[in-house]
Amino acid sequence: MELYRGEVLSEGVAIGRIHKLNTSTISTECRGIENEKNRFNMAITTSLNQIEELKKASIENVDYLTIQGLLIGDYALTQNVIKLINEGFSAVDSVHKVLEDYIESLAVSSNTYLQQRTLDILDIKNRIIQNMEGTTSRDLETKMIVYSKELHPSFLIQNKHNILGIITEIGGFSSHGSILCRQWNIPYMTCELNLLEEDMVILDTRKKAIIVHPDEEYMEHYQQLIYHLEQEDYHAIPHRDFGFYANVSGNNELDKVLDYGFDGIGLYRTEMIFMNTNRPYSFEEQVEIYSEAVEKLKGKVICFRTFDIGDDKQLSYVKSFKKGVDNYINNPLLFKTQIQALIAANKYHNIRIMFPMISSAADFKFLKRWVLQIQKSMNNVSKLKIGMMLETKEALDHIEDFIDADFISIGTNDLTEDIYHIRRDSQTQRLELYIKDLIDQLSRVVVFCDKHHICLSVCGELAAISTAAQMFYRIGIKNLSVAAPAIRTLNKVFKEYIKTY
Repeated sequence: MELYRGEVLSEGVAIGRIHKLNTSTISTECRGIENEKNRFNMAITTSLNQIEELKKASIENVDYLTIQGLLIGDYALTQNVIKLINEGFSAVDSVHKVLEDYIESLAVSSNTYLQQRTLDILDIKNRIIQNMEGTTSRDLETKMIVYSKELHPSFLIQNKHNILGIITEIGGFSSHGSILCRQWNIPYMTCELNLLEEDMVILDTRKKAIIVHPDEEYMEHYQQLIYHLEQEDYHAIPHRDFGFYANVSGNNELDKVLDYGFDGIGLYRTEMIFMNTNRPYSFEEQVEIYSEAVEKLKGKVICFRTFDIGDDKQLSYVKSFKKGVDNYINNPLLFKTQIQALIAANKYHNIRIMFPMISSAADFKFLKRWVLQIQKSMNNVSKLKIGMMLETKEALDHIEDFIDADFISIGTNDLTEDIYHIRRDSQTQRLELYIKDLIDQLSRVVVFCDKHHICLSVCGELAAISTAAQMFYRIGIKNLSVAAPAIRTLNKVFKEYIKTY
C-alpha cells in the first residue's frame, strides 16, 4: 500500500481501478502539403460535428461546448494553421504551434482565471489532433478512476456517468473541468504518480490522500464510508431564518436548484449567456431568457449580476478594459438593453439586480440612478432591489458609504485576491493564512448592514468551505450562496452551528 498527497480541486471519496489517458503516440511527419491540409480540414469538420453531438447529449454544458465550437471553427485559427502547413510543417505540428502560442499568451497573464483557461485550449488542441491521427480517446465502458496529465472537459462530459474520480498531473481550481467535477460531485485531485492501467486506488479529498494498492482493511473501511456518504440527502434541511442560495450560470441549472430545495438564486452570472454568441442579444431575446428563469423559480429570489465582462472574459462586441462601472459606461446600449430586459421580466417582483467590482459609493450611486431612470422611462413600477458585490479592498475600506445599497453580496474570490494577493487557485489551500483576518474585516460589514437593514450574503467559493462557512455564521452572515452540489456542505455546517449555538 502506498500513500500520496495531492491538491484537491473537487471534494469527495472514491474507490476504483485506474484508466490512463493520453498514452498514444502522435506522428509529426509531413505527408505532403495538400494531404496535410485535407487532414486538418477533415479534423476540424469532425471536431465540430462531435461538439454538436455533445451539445445534444449534454444540455447543461451547451454554454461551454458552444464556446469550444466557436474556437475550433475560428477563421484565424484555420488561416494560421494553413499558413504553417504551406511552409512545410505537418498538420499536427501546425495545430500544436498555433494553439501553444495562444496558450503561452494566457499563461503569462497575471490573471489566474485566464491562466487556467489554458486547460480548455488544450482540450481543443487534443480533440483536433486526435481526429487527425484517428486516436480519439475511447469512452469508458465501466466505472473507473481516470488518470491523465491534464483533464479535458469534453472527455469528462462524454463519460461523466462512468467516472468515479479523477487524478491529473496539472489542473486549476477555476478550470472548467474542475467546475464540472464540483457540479457533478466527482472527486478530483492533482498529483504526479506512476500508475498502471487497472491499479486499484482510493481518493480521499478530506485528507488530501491518494492510496494506491490499498489493503483489505482500507478497502472495507472506505466502502462503508462511501455507502454512508451516498445516503446523505442532497435536499436542504430546515434552516429557519438562514438563507440557502445557489450560484448559477444559466437556466439549465435551475431544475437542480429547485430539486435541492434552495431558497433562490444568490448569483446568476448573466455574462455566461453573452458568451454564447458573437453578437449582442436583443431586448426580446434577453426578456425570454430572464422570464424563463423567473417562472422556474416560482417567486423565489433571483439575483442577476449585470454582465461581468473583462480581464478573464472577453467578447468581440464589448469594449471592455476594466470590470465594474467602466464596463457599463463604455457599453451603454448593452447595459441599457440588459436592464430593460430584467425590469420587463420582473413579473413577480423577485428580481434583484447586482453590480460587480464596485470600488466606490459614487460608482454604485451612479449605476443605481441609471437603473431607476431606465425603469422610469419604461413606466414600470415593479419593486426592484438594487445591490452590489463587495469584492474590492477599496469598497471594504469604505463600507460605511454604501447606505444606498438594498443588499450586499461578498465575492470572496476577488476580495481575497485584492486584499491578500492570494490567487484564486490557492485560496482554499492557504485558508489558514488569511481567514481570521478576513473574518475580522467582514465583522465590520455585518455591523454596518445590521444597522442600516441591508441584506448581506456571501456568494464566493469560501461559502462552500465548511471552516469558512462556520465563521460566516458566527459573525452573523446568515445567507450563503454556493454551487448547487454544495447543498450538503450547507446542511452540515448549519447542523453543526445549531448544536454549538
